[in-house]
Amino acid sequence: MGEGDLYFFSRLSQKTVSVLSVVAVTSLTLMKLGVGLFTQSLSLVSGALDSILDLVAMLVIFLTVRVANRPADYEYHYGRGKVENFSAFLVSLLLMSTSVWIFYEAVQRLFFKDVSVEVNVWAFLVMVVSMVVSYVFSRLLSRTAEIYGSQVFEAGALNFATDIWSSAIVLIGLSLTRLSQLWGVEVIGFGDAVAAMVVAGLVMRASLKISRSAVEVLLDRAPKGVADQLKKVIYTVRGVRECERVRVRRSGNKYFVDVTILLDPSLSLARASRVASEVEKKILKLLPGADVVIDTDPHRSPRRMIDRIRDLAVEEGFSIHGLTVRSINDRLHIDVHLEVPSDVSVEDASEHANRFEEIVKSEIPNVEEVNVHLEALEEDVVKSSESVVSEELVGKVREAVESFSVKFPKYEVEVKNYDGESNIYITIYVDGSMPLGEAYEISSELKDYIIRNLPSVENIIIDVEPYPKKR
Repeated sequence: MGEGDLYFFSRLSQKTVSVLSVVAVTSLTLMKLGVGLFTQSLSLVSGALDSILDLVAMLVIFLTVRVANRPADYEYHYGRGKVENFSAFLVSLLLMSTSVWIFYEAVQRLFFKDVSVEVNVWAFLVMVVSMVVSYVFSRLLSRTAEIYGSQVFEAGALNFATDIWSSAIVLIGLSLTRLSQLWGVEVIGFGDAVAAMVVAGLVMRASLKISRSAVEVLLDRAPKGVADQLKKVIYTVRGVRECERVRVRRSGNKYFVDVTILLDPSLSLARASRVASEVEKKILKLLPGADVVIDTDPHRSPRRMIDRIRDLAVEEGFSIHGLTVRSINDRLHIDVHLEVPSDVSVEDASEHANRFEEIVKSEIPNVEEVNVHLEALEEDVVKSSESVVSEELVGKVREAVESFSVKFPKYEVEVKNYDGESNIYITIYVDGSMPLGEAYEISSELKDYIIRNLPSVENIIIDVEPYPKKR
């Protein structure tokens, strides 16, 4: 059978493949059973019974394809995919039952019964035809199982493959029986029964493999190695702090994946949704067509204590700034500015502060006290008017910066007047390797220095930038 023919057959639908398999197995069953009963060959009869079970298996496959492919509905939320696995399990039980019966009958013929086997050309012809048909359909069902990811078609392909070997063994048994009749050697006359026992052993082995795989799916055993592969791809997604749980199960040819990922608590809902979508894309790339459910939770192990308090504020819907944490005798003293909308009453604002204090003390260990300073939240957009700034004020600010104790390689000054108030914006450039804490202290000292020299100025914003390196 050429690759072109196999490609053509592999393009057939599952329903068509199952119908062709039923027709093929029915024909083989009738041929084996007819010739086996006529010649009294146990190996042929065992092959016929095996084919009868193959016929039952193909009918089960046919019905499974019709039922398992129905989409999920109100009664079956996860679809009917496990019908396929249950059918494969039933087929394996039937095959094992037949194997036991064949083995028993072979033992009877070897030690307790005397049955005369008539071997003729029809017996050999039937087995050769059976081997050819079994080979064609084992390849066909194997391709179909690969394309659709179907376990029940995989079981059918394995069954046909086993038939090839069993037919070959039956041929050997028939040959030995025929030689026994020609040469008068009684010992090799048992070849038919021995061949039947070997066939039964092969069928039993194949059945156990199919049943084990089907039971694992029915009991929702996680596919081997799949969860580890999913964790690896999930950790490649930017924004995932930790992959807390991955659960995978299979129903028919479809995977169901349940994932819990931990994200930065400060992420917005929109950003968290984008991270979850990216994780889903990674999973579907590894398991196409899978049903994926992703649960996102906040990561509760920040690196610093101050981050933990900020995360708590975000989770509970509080807006804070000016957070300071001090450790005194192994006890924590916390100062924080809590922003509250300006239209909230003093009583309600106080309740906000008390609730935030309780949350911090319950979630953070060793907290001695939490000092909450209430601040009215500024308006979102402030309507202002801008007026011309005097060059004299700009000059005085520049003089203050140049007379400061720390000399900057470069600085920029901009002064704006909003609603009659001067707002000073200064950008200072420092060595890029300077620690941020040191740069912040310098900017704070500069701000205090300017205010001492220009008491009328209060609104000063200082930005620190790295000094560009020469190329």
